[in-house]
Amino acid sequence: MATAIVTTQAELDKALADKVAWIEIRSKAGVWLEVRASGSSTVRAYGSSTVRAYGSSTVTAYDSSTVTASDSSTVTAYDSSTVTAYDSSTVRAYGSSTVRASPMVAVHLHAATVQLTGGTVLDHTKVADMNAKAWCAYHGVTVERGIATLYKAVNDRWTTDRGYDYSPGQKPEAPDWSDTPDCGGGLHFGPTPVHALAYHRTATKFVAVGVRVSELRQIPGSTAKAKAPRVVRACVEVDINGKEIAA
Repeated sequence: MATAIVTTQAELDKALADKVAWIEIRSKAGVWLEVRASGSSTVRAYGSSTVRAYGSSTVTAYDSSTVTASDSSTVTAYDSSTVTAYDSSTVRAYGSSTVRASPMVAVHLHAATVQLTGGTVLDHTKVADMNAKAWCAYHGVTVERGIATLYKAVNDRWTTDRGYDYSPGQKPEAPDWSDTPDCGGGLHFGPTPVHALAYHRTATKFVAVGVRVSELRQIPGSTAKAKAPRVVRACVEVDINGKEIAA
């Protein structure tokens, strides 16, 4: 998967033009970079970066970065980042982020610690209390006959640092299953490939798997994740949008 770390507007423009899949903005404090359309690229701002998002661009802000969003742009804010949003922008707020929004901006509130002013608020702060069935419905997970389709981000060898084999056709099982809502003690998955990628940023492949909803346990956190003791419908390779890739 192509990645780029950019510090200047020229580097950002080139990465977007080249449709780089994963772009990290790490500009110096006070140096504004503009994102007008991210297309198929995933754009994330770190450190003390300052970004203006326009049009249909999408930016995720971490650390102490600052993003100003207008038009129909979408911003996700984590850590101590600051977002100012106008027009028909959308903001997803986590952690100790600070969000200032005009009245028609949709603000998806994911943590009670967010400092929020204005906006039209959609409160997601109770998600951590949901059972597996409600969690699947909330994240739009496909469930058929009690089997949920979830996703795993893996490397070229169809595995992760933990060593389980997720190659197509396999049904891995965790020998260390722990029936608790915590990391560890099971196989971990995301409700979409993008969610799975957040926990394995160097991944080069994605697989879809089937797990029993009755065995699924959500793991509360800033990015959705759940675990299960086993895969009951074999792994299938998919792209980052969840579309099956023909063998």
